[in-house]
Amino acid sequence: MTEPFIDIDAIFNLALQETEELMKLGFDISDPSVMTSLEWYSNKYPEIAERCNNALLNLIHKQATGTLTFANTGYSENDLDAF
Repeated sequence: MTEPFIDIDAIFNLALQETEELMKLGFDISDPSVMTSLEWYSNKYPEIAERCNNALLNLIHKQATGTLTFANTGYSENDLDAF
């Protein structure tokens, strides 16, 4: 029995796109409770694990450096009432 053809590049590109969407929606992709598509496909297809892990680390770094600009915008105890 032959195995079906799996387009690894397409799977990686889809996982990357879905993970970037999570970032745009405001999810912290470095949070251990968040399972990104890159992590899921990395576990499912070991052939692309290293590629997925490197891409995830780059996106986490990108997200961390992008949100630092908002970190010092000001904080007040009065702001907690909005929650």
